[in-house]
Amino acid sequence: MNRLDLLKKELVELEEKVRTTKKLIQAEENSIANSEQETQEINEQIQAECAEISTLSRQIVTGDDKDDEAIIARADTVRAEAIHAIDEFLN
Repeated sequence: MNRLDLLKKELVELEEKVRTTKKLIQAEENSIANSEQETQEINEQIQAECAEISTLSRQIVTGDDKDDEAIIARADTVRAEAIHAIDEFLN
C-alpha cells in the first residue's frame, strides 16, 4: 500500500469513528433530556405533595388526649344530670 491508500483508509476509519461518536453524543443528549423531564415531573409531584401536607397540617387539632377525656367526662356528667332532672320532673 502506498501512502495515499493508507491516508484514504485512515480517513474512512476516522469518518466511521466520527459517525459512532455522533451517535453516542445523540444518545447522551437524549438521556439528559429524559433526565430533565423526569426531574421536572418529580419536582411537580413534590410540590403537589407539599401543598397537600400544608393543607393537612392546617387541619390537625392539637391537644392532649387527657384534655379531650376531661371534656368528654364533663359532657357525660352534664348529660347524666340532665337525664336525672328530666326523670325528676316527669315523676
